[in-house]
Amino acid sequence: MSLTFNPNRSKWEVRWLEGGRHLSRLFERKGDAEAFDLELRRRKQLGALAPSVLQSRITVSQFVLDDWWPRYAIPTLAPDTRRRYLEIWGTHLERRIGDYELRQITPLLIEDLRDQLTRAGAPPPTVRKSLMLLQGILRRAVVRGLIPTNPVAAVSKPTQQPGRPVSPLAPETVEAIRTHMMSMWQSEKRGTGRSPEVIQWWRARNATMVSLLAYAGVRPSEDRGCRWEDVRGHTLHVLASKTGRPRDVDLLGPLSQDLAEWRMLSGRPSPKALIFPTTDGDEWQRHDWNNWRRRVYRPAALAAGVEGDMRPYRLRGSFASLLLWEGRSLAYVAEQAGHSIATLARHYAGVISELEDRPRVPAAEAIRQARMSASGKKLASG
Repeated sequence: MSLTFNPNRSKWEVRWLEGGRHLSRLFERKGDAEAFDLELRRRKQLGALAPSVLQSRITVSQFVLDDWWPRYAIPTLAPDTRRRYLEIWGTHLERRIGDYELRQITPLLIEDLRDQLTRAGAPPPTVRKSLMLLQGILRRAVVRGLIPTNPVAAVSKPTQQPGRPVSPLAPETVEAIRTHMMSMWQSEKRGTGRSPEVIQWWRARNATMVSLLAYAGVRPSEDRGCRWEDVRGHTLHVLASKTGRPRDVDLLGPLSQDLAEWRMLSGRPSPKALIFPTTDGDEWQRHDWNNWRRRVYRPAALAAGVEGDMRPYRLRGSFASLLLWEGRSLAYVAEQAGHSIATLARHYAGVISELEDRPRVPAAEAIRQARMSASGKKLASG
């Protein structure tokens, strides 16, 4: 072990040998570097006893920055999950607990943190998410041998609030949304200077995106990441953005037709090409999706008479409901939607009960009937 000043980084550097590898860590202050070096020497002397008797002097913020974020969050968590965790950490946790050393974190301190968040007006779900995030961070510290136990685990958290009840959109409503998209450009100003071919492409892309969300049950992030090589005959290969597990969704006839027409309109792109690129041909970024949801989907949904939940994610429930209406088993529907059977039964209990005594209709036929009805209304209004 050695402690030296690194002139290139203008920081104090501690070097040591661990597991046959040469490791190092940089510190702004010499005192911190000396304390860390002393801790390493004590750990070496204690040997196997070290994890049970030593506690780390580094702060929670330093641990998040140096270990939890680069070694766990980046390689393990999905981008949207990382974004949400960063928001929770920066808004609710860092200024309240970030300067505490890991060894100072106790169940009593966590209980006080919970009360501080509540007094600050944070709703119970936010308090729960904050504590669960901190528990995950400190679990990593336990794994690294920096603290003996996880103090957050001993503190009670606000109970999990029941999720928003599933309110799927009927095929007639989905088709009304698609019909509106096929005749819209968000504003005259935006459409100025665009060729009829570009406008047609833009409208068809939006309508086909809705088809994939509502009739294949993909999550919005999965929809935007699909490539043409994922369309394999009558199935769509999907890599779940939430769990990382792959699944193959059986494509309903009307959706297969929509995808075939969209591919022809797009000029038969290569298998590696995105099914739904941005207007500039790029991959979707978060702001692209937010703009599409606000400027394209929401106006079309309002025009179709949608009320309540205006998220495109709601279309995912429409797919599950179509399969249940058809009479498919819970196991099949769960597999197609990327849910567990327990999750499906819990979230769709009301839908399952509602359909219990209704006549079964093939999902593809229900879509075709809704599509014919929407076309008739369009002709009548035109």
